[in-house]
Amino acid sequence: MAPPPLLAPTQLLTLPSSAYQASIFADDEAIELLTSSAAFRLMPGKAPIERAIDLSFSATVTRDNYVYWSQGAIWSESRRAPKVSGPSKLLALAEQPQRIVADMAADEFAFLVHTESARYAICKRENGRVKTLYASPGSIDALTMIGDALYFVERPGGAGWRIARVKLSGGDATFTATKSGRWPALLRGRKELVYYDGARRNVLGLSLDLQQERTLAKDFICSPLAVGANVYCSTMAGIFELSATDKPRQLVAAPRQLITNLAVNAERLAFISDVGGQGQDRLAVSAVPLSVPGAADDLR
Repeated sequence: MAPPPLLAPTQLLTLPSSAYQASIFADDEAIELLTSSAAFRLMPGKAPIERAIDLSFSATVTRDNYVYWSQGAIWSESRRAPKVSGPSKLLALAEQPQRIVADMAADEFAFLVHTESARYAICKRENGRVKTLYASPGSIDALTMIGDALYFVERPGGAGWRIARVKLSGGDATFTATKSGRWPALLRGRKELVYYDGARRNVLGLSLDLQQERTLAKDFICSPLAVGANVYCSTMAGIFELSATDKPRQLVAAPRQLITNLAVNAERLAFISDVGGQGQDRLAVSAVPLSVPGAADDLR
């Protein structure tokens, strides 16, 4: 049987902005593109909705809001009703966090800071103040939130790295065994945590309690990646889908420009590409439609 035809991406918008400093998110309503100075809400069949916001580089998206740092504080602003309410100050924070993360199904968020003592710490807002959930003895190189827990890649010291988990409600962190080689730069997931182990060229799924790990693809590049009903991997050969029952299936042909980020919802896979040239910053957001596999094929 011949493989299904490749999908032709539809370009949603282009901007004179760096593709490497932009982030993209997705829920069942929209694709959200964040640049350093604006948010763009992309819904099927509608023109992009642009919002000028000082987002800098560490902003995120929650169920209802954009959450970002600006002028010594963390702020939120509605992503659905911009004319009804303006920005709301959530927390005074003198230094910009390295990263703000959230689960788009909820309104909670957490953030990563690099303190004056050169320590990395994962924090949250509690009663209008900063509460430290975990302070690392080394460095934290990737961070994501799934449900009520935070997952991160830590290099506690030396050459090794490990994946850790800490609950948003607090408590002790739990860790995997230490691994060697290049650490993952990105963690994604829904029902399990997915990451690309570049040193071994494997795509791996890790249970949310960090107790069980499985190989989703061997000798296969997956960077960047997105997780929806299945796992989606960008490679130099194109974008591929990893399902639970089949080998990697190519969806999109080899890109002309480098893909820097992916996001997926039930209907679309969207991605950011660097379309600048001759030292100019320019990004494009493109999307392809998806047919959602049945529950038996769910790869989380």
